[in-house]
Amino acid sequence: MNDAEFRALDPADHEEFARITDYAFHPADGPRAADEEPPDRIADRFGLFVDGELASVCAHYDFSARLRGEWVPLAGLAAVATPPEHRRQGYVSRIVEESLDRWRGEYPIAALWPFDRAYYEQFGWATANEVREYGCPPDALAFARGRSEATLRRVRPEEWERLQSAHERHAASRELTLRRDGDWWREKVFRVDDDDRPFVYAVERDDGPVGHVAYSFSDGDGHGADTLTVADLAFADDEALLAILEFLADHDSQAADVRLVCEADSGLLDRFRDPSAADCTVKQGPMARLVDVADALSTVSYPADASADVTLAVSDDTAPWNDAVFRLRVADGAGRCERVTDGSLDAPADLTVDIGTLSQLVVGYHGVDAARQLGALSVDDEAVADALAALFPSRTVFLRDFF
Repeated sequence: MNDAEFRALDPADHEEFARITDYAFHPADGPRAADEEPPDRIADRFGLFVDGELASVCAHYDFSARLRGEWVPLAGLAAVATPPEHRRQGYVSRIVEESLDRWRGEYPIAALWPFDRAYYEQFGWATANEVREYGCPPDALAFARGRSEATLRRVRPEEWERLQSAHERHAASRELTLRRDGDWWREKVFRVDDDDRPFVYAVERDDGPVGHVAYSFSDGDGHGADTLTVADLAFADDEALLAILEFLADHDSQAADVRLVCEADSGLLDRFRDPSAADCTVKQGPMARLVDVADALSTVSYPADASADVTLAVSDDTAPWNDAVFRLRVADGAGRCERVTDGSLDAPADLTVDIGTLSQLVVGYHGVDAARQLGALSVDDEAVADALAALFPSRTVFLRDFF
């Protein structure tokens, strides 16, 4: 590669960043007008400069995410784009490597929304969670009527703090849910600067807000019927969910179709009186990967009754500090992970695993049995496999915020 430098962009580079990302993600809109200001971002902008020219860009988000009962730092990678005149030069690979190196010591895990899953798998990323997309007539949700004492009230962007507690109660049982701040609520949920802002309602009981739903309308079938699309929802408990579903059902006079997304194991399909009335599609969602194995396995919590002393041979073609054998010792809900070898997988180990599969075990996307069946985890000693299964049970994972 020619002389290349990866660094944070100066404000003077922001217009070129916008030009590159516009071309990559919104080419049908055409070039940005000369006097049009590039949009502000709540992420930090980075670029790879080759011989002084900005050849590839990305954005870094600073998140906290729910993981194994705690809030942990999570890095978000987004807006990865290279103009066509610079493609096929390995620049995205360099951006991923440089980003991971920059995140070491601060973020145990990172996530992204891929444009192509196979493309990012080559860099060690793996599916973090699946989602279920539902479509149905509003009256198919009539099963929820009369089953909740909660009420819904439309809220304004300045009331975002009233929604935070319910969002975090929802997050408590869903891995990788992001902790939101005021900027995120205003820009990503209420979308205060967009012309097509959604409607946002709080779900309330006597004990305060217990959920929320954000949605918008669009032409559905091209013949005047509208589709109500839920962009975001959260619920502290099942009663709050039923209140949201009843609210959506009551739009039967103005919408022909309701669209919403839930976690893959939500059980929503089982609630329909006539499941054939609903379309349900399972899709893969975001991807995640550990930034630094030793740091990540030392940071996350473990089941209090689980203990282990195992060695892991990890393969990682992107981050050389992870391509090694590690020793993980766990007791009383805490772990300590140390690198055993210095970049060699020749040392004996209790198990072998690639970085993507290990990342999926940590977030709970699937458990040890599934990883072994897929051939991505190799362990010969069943006692070791049992100990590992106790450390990394499968969980409900639902990173729903797009960035």
